[in-house]
Amino acid sequence: MNYYSVSAFKKIVEELRDKIIGCKINNITVINSHDFSCSLSMIKNEKLLISLNHQHPFISLINVQEGLATTTGKLNELLRKMLKEAYIVDLDLVNDDRIIHFITQKANDYYEKVITHIYLECIPQRANLIFVDENNQIIHALHYSPLTSNRPVLNGLSYELPAHGSMAEEKEIPSLEEIKKQAQKYYQDAISLHKKEKFTPLYRYIKTRIKSLGKKSGVLNNEIKNAEVHLKDAEHGNNLLAYQYEKELLDEYLKENKIELDKDKSLIENANLLFKRYKKSKRTMEMAKIELEKAKQESDYLEYLLASSQYMNDDELLSLCQELLPKQSQKKKVATIKFGTILLGNTKILYGKNATSNNELTFKVANKEDYYLHIKDYHGAHVIIRNSNPTNEEKLLAAEICLILSNKSAGEIMIASMKDVKKGQALGEALLQNYSLIVLNSVRESTIELLKNN
Repeated sequence: MNYYSVSAFKKIVEELRDKIIGCKINNITVINSHDFSCSLSMIKNEKLLISLNHQHPFISLINVQEGLATTTGKLNELLRKMLKEAYIVDLDLVNDDRIIHFITQKANDYYEKVITHIYLECIPQRANLIFVDENNQIIHALHYSPLTSNRPVLNGLSYELPAHGSMAEEKEIPSLEEIKKQAQKYYQDAISLHKKEKFTPLYRYIKTRIKSLGKKSGVLNNEIKNAEVHLKDAEHGNNLLAYQYEKELLDEYLKENKIELDKDKSLIENANLLFKRYKKSKRTMEMAKIELEKAKQESDYLEYLLASSQYMNDDELLSLCQELLPKQSQKKKVATIKFGTILLGNTKILYGKNATSNNELTFKVANKEDYYLHIKDYHGAHVIIRNSNPTNEEKLLAAEICLILSNKSAGEIMIASMKDVKKGQALGEALLQNYSLIVLNSVRESTIELLKNN
């Protein structure tokens, strides 16, 4: 099913006529070079999403709660000039094609009411947005075409409808619910791409650092492996001294343990070399294990941040940039990363997105009657159920959030009463005096969508 088909557009326009005529366009958010959304005065929980993607242009109302910084550029300037603070007077489908005609009214600099006709041409490979005045003359367009083209689009020319394209008859007419579901998914994908493009240095740093820590761990493991070979050198040194006056036993011991002595040194000097090598190897192993644990902790935390960043808004991602890239970040401080909230019935489920928000959530916000969840033996989100007697569904949802924010699809999750949770030394570290385990082999798709839409 294609949500950009004519039958789909008829359903969409029917809903738009019912909901947005008379609305004022309060604000415009440009997601990328071809996607933008409009917040409307009389609609609280939905925004008008317009996509001029050449492959499948469409328009739809979608559920949007999170804020998103607009992308600056010519499209942003054009839309703000023509659409911001404009009222939608009327709209309809034109020529039984995928073209929507909007009529808007907006006050100019002299407080005169100006009528503008907007043609949203949602035709694959030829998508366009054209603004026309009351005399049917083009005043702005997203994409222009020269006089030599079959259909010129230039400022000052009269607007002409594009040629009606031939389309195959649809075997199945999509429902409005299906259309909006696909539009919602497209929006989420566009937002993810927007964040990846806008915060490329951040994501590049995290991924490069994780890769570097992986290589470092490999080197450290090799050092430990090589050092383990010499852990018996102290014993060998003691035996050399013990057999120094019994040549036959000494030769047999050296042969049996494949020990080669330095012929230019005495037996005692050889024993001392073994003692030194043992001490060095032991010290190397101790230091390597400490560094290996540090690398694992940092890598696990970065993996957690990489997963939780998908559920951060632009301000929080800027805050994450300042946490990880202080030298490259702007000097102006932005809002700190806050914990997220999901409402399940009358119960709130709260989750942290980094060490700071985990710390605030668990040790400043949570009550003793609440329940605490965290993935076992891995860095991840602190999740709080604000219910002294949580249901199985609330526990399951909270446990799934723990896995998702640790980029896991299966694992063990610790659950404990907040009475049994004590503060550790590190930021966001929690020590559990008593807990039980929830073991999950998979995560429901509905929980992933719930987090995305939150």
